[in-house]
Amino acid sequence: MAYQTITLPSFSGVRNDLSEGLLKLDMSPDAMNADTRTGALTSAGGFSRVMPALVDADTLYERMYVYATEHGDRYFAAAQDMLHLYDATAGIWRPLYQFERDVTGTRMDFLPARIGTEDRLLIACGSEPMLAFDAETNTVDVFGTAEKQSYKTVSYVELYFGRLFAAGDPAAPGRLYWSKAPGGGRTIDDWRADASSENVSGGYVDVGVDDDPITGIFALSNQLLIFKRDSLYRLLGDRPGNYRIVAVDASFRQPLHTACVRYADRLYFLTDGGLCFYDGQTVRKSAAFGALNPLLSGANLGGVRAAACGDTLYFAIRARFDAPYNETVIEYDVLRDRFMLRDGFTAADLCTVHGALYALTGAGKLVVFDGNTSYDGDPIHVVWNTPALDLGRKDVDKTLLRLTAGGSGRVAVRVQANGGSFETQALLSSVPLGVTEIPLRGVGRVFRLRFSSVGGAPFTLDAPMTLLFDQQRRPS
Repeated sequence: MAYQTITLPSFSGVRNDLSEGLLKLDMSPDAMNADTRTGALTSAGGFSRVMPALVDADTLYERMYVYATEHGDRYFAAAQDMLHLYDATAGIWRPLYQFERDVTGTRMDFLPARIGTEDRLLIACGSEPMLAFDAETNTVDVFGTAEKQSYKTVSYVELYFGRLFAAGDPAAPGRLYWSKAPGGGRTIDDWRADASSENVSGGYVDVGVDDDPITGIFALSNQLLIFKRDSLYRLLGDRPGNYRIVAVDASFRQPLHTACVRYADRLYFLTDGGLCFYDGQTVRKSAAFGALNPLLSGANLGGVRAAACGDTLYFAIRARFDAPYNETVIEYDVLRDRFMLRDGFTAADLCTVHGALYALTGAGKLVVFDGNTSYDGDPIHVVWNTPALDLGRKDVDKTLLRLTAGGSGRVAVRVQANGGSFETQALLSSVPLGVTEIPLRGVGRVFRLRFSSVGGAPFTLDAPMTLLFDQQRRPS
């Protein structure tokens, strides 16, 4: 017999684009609902319902938004042809506005803005002129007028150097509008030319060719990105007199408007090829661009939703192509360049406000990720699979004997080997500096360990861990 040990150094992230034998020991080809930010393996924080009432709609939910105001937060949910507002006094969701026809979530945008001295939430839906919501009266009015040339049907809105920009007009799909510069009696709902100066005027420009429609606009600190179906442009300058529209020379798969999210003056976006970002000059692939390729290549990104919270980006996707709602959430830790995955709930939309992540579930619950130990009462099932390990020798049998680890809570450990499988549970020592020895069984040239929660109860498995095994050469 030849007893040996190997150290499992830490837990890091998910990567399933490589053969398992090429993965580092801290990576997993298949993990779910885990938090590895400290290097340990622990249950991901869950969410709680913001209010007990469900959105009163029997159609598919499309979008949600949390509008922070001096009058308190206002909660919105769009379900096809109806925009709902939560009435905190009555404790119910009320119909706020009925659209002329069903709206499509990927052609809908929300933007807090100030019109003169009044704060409003602008709501663009792509099927009729924009709306403006007043949080003081909890009412919605049509934004703009024909006289001010701002009574337009658009899908995308942004503020850039104080002006309102808009695009997605079905009558002029390649057109980018902008408002007058606010101040001196001018307001962002006035898109007309101003006789006093070109530089305070409103206006518009047709970007590229008109049969290549604009599919999203995003403001960074010194430029406005203009996504089109087949191309990407950027608007430079801070006033009409020095505006320049420049094509971005980059090859990438065009994202949906709702798959884009800003972080640190970069725009990140998810495509079926992987995660990309615009760095101020061009589009680049993230370092972990293809880490989830097998998942993304078979997923449905037609309803993807994105949000940034802290240093983490979140993308909700349909892992099953025919799923009615997004059922998998991809977490990307920007600082660590690592992915993690969540499931166990559906996400019609995501939104960040007050430094917290909110979601509207397919069941009509508005929830906030607050570190709860469950998904609003549903268990959080944690799974972490190590890569398939041969420890550098496929010509010898390994007999697994013992895993020594620290942590807390109860964890299930499963050994999968080509000689069979074995599963056990262990109550980890919660004593400071304490360790737990977990007896194992399993023989094979190649093996894999699987750690999981028991009944959805939270646990923590500290790193590093020590695996004791016996290695013997197979008889010739």
